[in-house]
Amino acid sequence: MAVTTQLKWTFLGIIIGLGFLWLSLRGINVQSVLDSLATIKPAPALMVVIAAMLFMLIKAWRWSVILKPAASVELSLLHSAAYIGTAANLIIVHSGEVIRAALIGRKSQIASSAVLASIGVERVFDFMVVVALFGVLLMIDPQLPEYVAAAGLVALLLVVIGLLVIISLVIPSKTRGQLAKLVTRFLPEKFSELIIKQLKRSLIGFSALGSPSIIIQTFLLSLMQWSCIIAAIWLSGVSVDYVVTLSMAITVWVLMVVGLTLPSSPAQLGTIQLAFTLGLSFTLDETQVPFAASVVYTVCVNLPYMIIGAVCWLQSGGISIQSKNVRS
Repeated sequence: MAVTTQLKWTFLGIIIGLGFLWLSLRGINVQSVLDSLATIKPAPALMVVIAAMLFMLIKAWRWSVILKPAASVELSLLHSAAYIGTAANLIIVHSGEVIRAALIGRKSQIASSAVLASIGVERVFDFMVVVALFGVLLMIDPQLPEYVAAAGLVALLLVVIGLLVIISLVIPSKTRGQLAKLVTRFLPEKFSELIIKQLKRSLIGFSALGSPSIIIQTFLLSLMQWSCIIAAIWLSGVSVDYVVTLSMAITVWVLMVVGLTLPSSPAQLGTIQLAFTLGLSFTLDETQVPFAASVVYTVCVNLPYMIIGAVCWLQSGGISIQSKNVRS
């Protein structure tokens, strides 16, 4: 059932990705795109790769901070799992979170459900940074296109929803107690006990939210890691000799992050291209070179992630779903 659902989700992502790709290609002169790609500056393109690698290192560092109250996990293990999860997401959308939670759960002294909860905390901070930088974008350029403003509002909504979900889980309430009773009433005893047990275990993953210093550190690391991606976007434009302003780079990033909450195609093809063509050309009547910049980003960011993630997966030995060593 889970496999069938994942296939349907992936198929939907391919359809959406192709639709986004078609939108980004409308009116584009393919030859102009090829000409831009033929004259790529190697130094900025290499710096895109470096920025992408730095992003993953800070991502693992931030994850270690979030997990610290629950368990001490080696940074190298988190770094490898982050690559594996990212690569998985780039192949089968939204599969990476479960995979990296299972990997860390198997190789550390923390339940996979708690690790998955920590990844949920990551997502809330990700969208908090989106909202914060969207505010910066408004200060730099108040006259934003409607689609950019809509993306910012979606990010704000996702932050609110995420915080409400976490609060409802962490803070005892009558509603949560009634829900637990409902589970025990209608499900088999062993199954309901398992669900309640996993919910209790998952609360450990939210422990970081009880420490103000960890919250501040996590937010600052979130700013640092996403600044690397914004830099990669800017450098992708520079590599094809396109003048990219800070507001343009932030716009592309906001559109990219919000767009990727939807199902996406492998390598995020289509979603990345539409974000670049909309974000880098909203002040100029030019889409060919922004599309070329999106190709540079895909090749220098997503492709290395997939390759390194595959290598890390092979080194980890993978995950056996039937393995008794995988803690739920």
